[in-house]
Amino acid sequence: MDWLNNRDRPSETELKQATMEKPSDFEGSTYPTDISNIRITGDPQFIETIAGLFRWIVDMEDYSRRVEINLKETEDRETGEKTGNYALYLSVTERG
Repeated sequence: MDWLNNRDRPSETELKQATMEKPSDFEGSTYPTDISNIRITGDPQFIETIAGLFRWIVDMEDYSRRVEINLKETEDRETGEKTGNYALYLSVTERG
């Protein structure tokens, strides 16, 4: 909690500078890389509310990069049934 409480709110410029883009030819999992991804999970109200905090990422789209937005309903791993909750994924990718 101390670590989080000691973080300053970043400016949009700082957020953009800290974001590592995914190369256009990238394949596979980004998990072990330094590529920046945002993943948020929860019920629809939480996703819609928290998504507003990430509007800054839209401004990163330009002639050299695009913003990837993926919103999908999650499934129970054991049954494969839809849960009613969602996962929102955001990242920035170099244009190929």
